[in-house]
Amino acid sequence: MNIEDEFLKEVIPDKQRSTRKKSKNSKKKGNRGELDCVNILKKRFPGKIFSRTMGSGNYTGGKNAYHAETLSEDQILLFAGDIRCPKEFKFSIEHKFYAKIDFYDLFNKSSDLYKWYEQSVTDAKLLNKSPLLIVKTNQHKRIAFVMMDDILNYRKNNLERTPSPVFIHEGRACYWLEELLKFKDSFFFEEVINV
Repeated sequence: MNIEDEFLKEVIPDKQRSTRKKSKNSKKKGNRGELDCVNILKKRFPGKIFSRTMGSGNYTGGKNAYHAETLSEDQILLFAGDIRCPKEFKFSIEHKFYAKIDFYDLFNKSSDLYKWYEQSVTDAKLLNKSPLLIVKTNQHKRIAFVMMDDILNYRKNNLERTPSPVFIHEGRACYWLEELLKFKDSFFFEEVINV
């Protein structure tokens, strides 16, 4: 055991030490999950730039939304949400990577899932975009929650058949991310008009 470990053992109780290590590991896990998601998006939308947001959305997220009041639109794009998307991308992406979520979280308004919903909505409002919550859990594929209104508006204006959601809950459609990404580009991007 090195000197630092011995010191920490004396100063920090075992329970606190394990929590400190756990939070460090969960942060790494979250960062890795966001990076994996960025790569999925880059593969699906070649030539488009996606990257992790500076500070992973912490600067303008949640209780820090007031920071956005002093930022320009372009600066907000750098800080809001977890994944920085092209300007014409219609969604603000909140990404979560946790060990597991429980089915009953759908019915528990104080669950992490509801907090993530709210966080995605808050960030999307800052960017004047629609919220897209992507959740990855251990040993499972990513799921994505989008507002059902976005799906209905798209279907109203497009005749092609689109994948069906796994379920709909409180105005949100839940898809396997890989199925949602089968939608045409026009679902994800605003039409850019060159002048």
